[in-house]
Amino acid sequence: MWFTSIFKRKTSSKPVLKTQAAAIKSPVRQPQVGKPASASQPAAILPAKSATQNLIQYDEQLIPQLKSDHATVLVLYSNVANMVNADQWGSVPTALREVRIALYGHLLTEGVKLYSYMRRNLAEDQTLFEVYRSFKKEMDEIGRAAFAFFDKYQDSSSMTTAEARQSFKTEFEGIGKVLVDRISREETMLYPLYLPS
Repeated sequence: MWFTSIFKRKTSSKPVLKTQAAAIKSPVRQPQVGKPASASQPAAILPAKSATQNLIQYDEQLIPQLKSDHATVLVLYSNVANMVNADQWGSVPTALREVRIALYGHLLTEGVKLYSYMRRNLAEDQTLFEVYRSFKKEMDEIGRAAFAFFDKYQDSSSMTTAEARQSFKTEFEGIGKVLVDRISREETMLYPLYLPS
């Protein structure tokens, strides 16, 4: 049996001895935090001195970076719109992937740096916390819809017919309107809430 090879003893089906049962039932003493351990106690695990270093800190460059991301996404969106207007449908999927990559990077930065920081720092003000939560929830929904659109039109074979192209145009314009509205509201309502603690 593999137990034998690991523990170098044979397993048995004998009942547990009284001394073994007493050892199992006796409570384990927990060492006091910060006190040196005795020879009979394992060393105590102390909390990390730098626990606050793991929290997302305020970054004065974050909002300018996020606004720059917005500008990049809008320029890339305009590039796709120009290709559609010029009937350059073969180039659309590649340009759309660039929009997707830029939007994904922006949402990742926003999620990790902005929303994490705001969740912690606005927790005590219920009104501002609700503003943050509604923006985050809405952005999650917008992101899902946008990435579903990108997935749907990831190759040129999805835009070969006049009907498919019209459908693309309609959906693309809808996403553009939502993005412009969202960017405007983020920059005027959400980003001003990002303040040093």
